[in-house]
Amino acid sequence: MSPQRIPFYISRSKNFVYSCRVALSILFIYCFSILSLLGCTSSIHGTDKTLYSPPSTSTPGASSNTTTYASVSPAITPTQTSAPTPTPSPTPARASFLAVGDVIMHKALYEGAMSYDEHQNATYNFLPLFEFIAPTIAEADISIANFEGTLAGEPYTGFPFFSGPDEMAEALYQVGFHYAGTANNHCIDKGIDGIIRTHTVLTDNGLTVVGTRPDVYTPLHHVVDANGIRIGIVCYTFETIGNSSFRTINGNYVPEEAENLIASFNPYRKDYYEEDLAEMMTSIDILREEGAEFICFIVHWGNEYSTVPAQWQIDLSQTLCNAGVGLIVGHHPHVLQPIETYVSEDGTNETLVYYSLGNFLGNWAYGTNGTNGKAQDGMIARVYLVKDESGVYIESAEYIPTFVVRTFEGSKTHHSIIPVLPALSTPETFNTTESEMTSSLKRTTNIVESGFSDNTISVVQSAR
Repeated sequence: MSPQRIPFYISRSKNFVYSCRVALSILFIYCFSILSLLGCTSSIHGTDKTLYSPPSTSTPGASSNTTTYASVSPAITPTQTSAPTPTPSPTPARASFLAVGDVIMHKALYEGAMSYDEHQNATYNFLPLFEFIAPTIAEADISIANFEGTLAGEPYTGFPFFSGPDEMAEALYQVGFHYAGTANNHCIDKGIDGIIRTHTVLTDNGLTVVGTRPDVYTPLHHVVDANGIRIGIVCYTFETIGNSSFRTINGNYVPEEAENLIASFNPYRKDYYEEDLAEMMTSIDILREEGAEFICFIVHWGNEYSTVPAQWQIDLSQTLCNAGVGLIVGHHPHVLQPIETYVSEDGTNETLVYYSLGNFLGNWAYGTNGTNGKAQDGMIARVYLVKDESGVYIESAEYIPTFVVRTFEGSKTHHSIIPVLPALSTPETFNTTESEMTSSLKRTTNIVESGFSDNTISVVQSAR
């Protein structure tokens, strides 16, 4: 049976329908692709700039169902450009520097600390003398004592040519001192041998010595790193007048071979002084070359038992300030003198000056040389240094009033360094009286703060 032929018109109709369906499908795919491309274009540009939302296209009276293009696709949140994270400033470095006045080995002082062992050999224990003040010393990052005299060995001697027991060096180290300044008017009491042995004993007990040395190869001055702050410590003593042929310290002839072992200067002879000032400037420059960022100048100077600085001390302070010295700490008068500040002539440097710290430890009595208690008064200088982007400078400064209490046991005199303000509250704890502490504090405040009127660096009184 032959296949049935389908009429042509029916076949064309089916083909036409089929063709329409195919065309509609192609058109749908084409439109969908166009819309997708438009959507993608919006997404791409949305990452580059803020998407613009057109205002509503509805007109008054129009149907509320009118749709705007803004609602066709969800809003695209633009990418925010974050501000760069600032580099934090480095944390400033800080260090505390502490200095005390004269430690001088009077005969009554070391005999009061003496006892005998089982073989009847004399031994010396100086630690109890520092009992009340040791915590303050130990807290400092850098601490220095002015050791006035020698450790030249036996026989021990007091005034006028001092040489005390070696145990004092051990005590100074154990209570917390790091440095000993030895350039003073008693450093040559026992000649060159005394200079050499004193340096040896102090260093053997852990102390760094500034101001004198055993030979020309050992530095007179030092740079120390304290918590990242490099501090240069210089130590000098004044000389007595001498003559054009030789120098003298405390009236004692200085042998030529000893001149380079002592950092000294002569403010009374112009020819010497000009050379000495040049040497001081060189010492400061050398410390800077070695990395010192702050210079502390320890100096033995002035007139004994005078509570005001001499004119040459004032002039030297200004000279050192002009040279960039940041701190000057003075000794020798055996009484307190004011605290003042100086500004360099070019206005770039400030210098804090403690003209005299008085006596820290010795056998001065209330009536010594008519001082009426002033020779028993002393103070501790404490300075806080900070290092930041602008350099190293004094952030704050203090003075701590001290007093040397003397008590008696038979023929012995015992000595104790006490902080005045705590002792004022509980005098019995410190073997003193409220009246004695009140008088000491008044003397100290009147002298020390007489230089405060135009200070550019603030200094406050502290209890410990």
